Amino acid sequence: MRYATFAVTLLLASLLVGCGGDSAEAVSKDMVANMKEMASILTGITDEASAKAAVPRIEAVRAKMQECGRRAKEVPPIDAATEQRIAKMFEKEMGEAMQSIFAAQQRLMAKPELLAIIAPAMENMEDDL
Repeated sequence: MRYATFAVTLLLASLLVGCGGDSAEAVSKDMVANMKEMASILTGITDEASAKAAVPRIEAVRAKMQECGRRAKEVPPIDAATEQRIAKMFEKEMGEAMQSIFAAQQRLMAKPELLAIIAPAMENMEDDL
């Protein structure tokens, strides 16, 4: 749950510095959807074939995450009440997605041959926000 709170807080902090036409809620919703998609991809990796098939899917989700990060920088600043409302709105979903990603990563660490296949696609993912 700490990862979810951190991720939502990080996303909202990036939204506070922007200015533009998108909304903080829309960007947050899209980022949660991307995290859920990433969790699904990682959970589905069970063998070499599925790991290889996951690489382009991981790269596609990362591109969407990077786009969310770009959009977040253009969002008009939001007040503290709006920030709290959005964080509360997405906290459960983000927490579940982060837990799924963490569990999948832990499982994959026990299978270094699979981790080696997806590692280049996952590298520096934390910078995508």
